[in-house]
Amino acid sequence: MHKFTKKILSVVLAGTLSIAMGITAFANPSPQKNAIVTEYTKAVDKDGNNVEIIIEDLTDDGEKAAKQLENKETLKTIIGDNYVDSMEVIDVREVRVKGNAHFPITISFKVPGVLSSTNVAILHYENGAWKEEPSKAGKGTITVAFNSLSPVAFVVDKNTAASSTESPKTGETPMVAVAGIVAVLALAGAVVFRKKTAVK
Repeated sequence: MHKFTKKILSVVLAGTLSIAMGITAFANPSPQKNAIVTEYTKAVDKDGNNVEIIIEDLTDDGEKAAKQLENKETLKTIIGDNYVDSMEVIDVREVRVKGNAHFPITISFKVPGVLSSTNVAILHYENGAWKEEPSKAGKGTITVAFNSLSPVAFVVDKNTAASSTESPKTGETPMVAVAGIVAVLALAGAVVFRKKTAVK
């Protein structure tokens, strides 16, 4: 009976490990630390030509500029009449164009949770100060035209965004799934063990 129990345990562990590896393989890779806006759907220059945009971490100077936006009053002053209390800066990224392009450049950023009805604001750090650029929210996107590129802050009204569409933190879903799998396999092993015992 002891050998049989060890066999059951081996099967349970092997099955769990195999499925867990499969789940890990299909899990979305983690974005950079605290990064929410990491991609864009389209970017075109003044002549309508597609251009390649690079979205990356802030430089040290960009980090200093971003700290200014931690003050709600500062944010309110920059956005003006379009500001609402439930607005918050969800990300600040360094944005630049790869190669040559004729400004203005219009970029549609991928922004999780944003709907066409979401109140949004795009702030652009230019000549030592933040200013708001006219922008338009879409389903999962914010589109804005720039006359130059540098740090860009993404401001979203959380009360008009679809928070339910936010992706779970990397690792949470796989771990919950693995726990469930372990429970199912363990239960199956227990049933088989009982049947074996009953037969004896």
